[in-house]
Amino acid sequence: MSTRKLILVLAAYFPDSYGGAERQAHILASALGQRGVDVTLVAPTIDAKAPLREDTEFGRIIRKRVSSYPNLGGRNMLSFGLWSRWFQKTFTKETWHDTPIYVFHARLHAFGPYLSARNNGAKLFIKLGGGGEASEFAALEAKKFWYGQKIRDLLLKNTSGFVANSGAIANELAERGVDGNRIYEFPNGVELPDLKQWDTLLEQRNGHRFIYAGRLIPDKQIDVLYQATANLVAAGKNIQLTLLGTGSEKDRLEPLSVETGHETAFRFPGFVTDVYPELIRSDFFLCASRREGQSNALLEAMSAGLIPIVYDASGVREVVQHGENGFVLSDSTPAAFQAAMEHALSLSTEERQTLSENARRFAEDHIGIDAVAKKTEDMIFGGA
Repeated sequence: MSTRKLILVLAAYFPDSYGGAERQAHILASALGQRGVDVTLVAPTIDAKAPLREDTEFGRIIRKRVSSYPNLGGRNMLSFGLWSRWFQKTFTKETWHDTPIYVFHARLHAFGPYLSARNNGAKLFIKLGGGGEASEFAALEAKKFWYGQKIRDLLLKNTSGFVANSGAIANELAERGVDGNRIYEFPNGVELPDLKQWDTLLEQRNGHRFIYAGRLIPDKQIDVLYQATANLVAAGKNIQLTLLGTGSEKDRLEPLSVETGHETAFRFPGFVTDVYPELIRSDFFLCASRREGQSNALLEAMSAGLIPIVYDASGVREVVQHGENGFVLSDSTPAAFQAAMEHALSLSTEERQTLSENARRFAEDHIGIDAVAKKTEDMIFGGA
């Protein structure tokens, strides 16, 4: 049987960005590679030092150096045009005939892959990153000029399959007229940590350690988590919050924690290549973001048995059952998170262990990357 090939496309990749989409693409490509798929991961880069080609265990990474990211549009339309033209000229039918293309997110950077798929007689698949306020089609519609709506229409009409990682996104696709046979609903995948000493780990958790993992930017409502924690510390609670990641909020809040005398209540480890050592030493995972597709950080936390305390963003209720394996909040405010965190601190050891075991069990049953890679493979290659 000939080698199955796949072109996997992102709006940005390491080292430009270390967000959830980049992490998801990396582990998915690795899992597909282990299943015998030759993956070519393609992304633009504005990093002058990033290599334009890398050989990997799953295949290769190919980057196109640009002055700005193609998906931004507006004053960055030159980069969009150069990227789209480069993609079409690079992935031609002579070499890539009938090779399926899988694009993360329906934004402007998907136009070049659409052109190549059309010219090569190949199938185009798109994984959507958000719904509701974070809808990518809504973002295309919001572009000032006609090109956003035109690309939206082309993608909606010509994409062979859309991956929706939440019921809300699947419903939005249906409302936009996408046939049900082109909608594939399955979650993001995570690498399940090997927790051989699970009982010992649970015993070591003290119920006072909270963590957020991801980009530390205002859009993620980091200040809500910081203020809720600071309020609990001021009230005399024994609590620690780890804010794992990089971004403008780290630069702002880390000095503030020192200035206010709360430095022992907050940890800012920065970016780490492996999040699990930080996760397994924590008790609760926090996320106040209002704009999520399905948070990879949330899934990774649950796979490590952390108890989620999260705002009810898109995709959350597909994985978190309130009171069973975590807590879902209807408000993304310091007061709401403070109350939820105070309740978490009051849980008995037995209650925490039950919630933790339920979170881990959900991850094992539904979101392991091997299972998600199999679903992706079946979608793209028809179970071949």
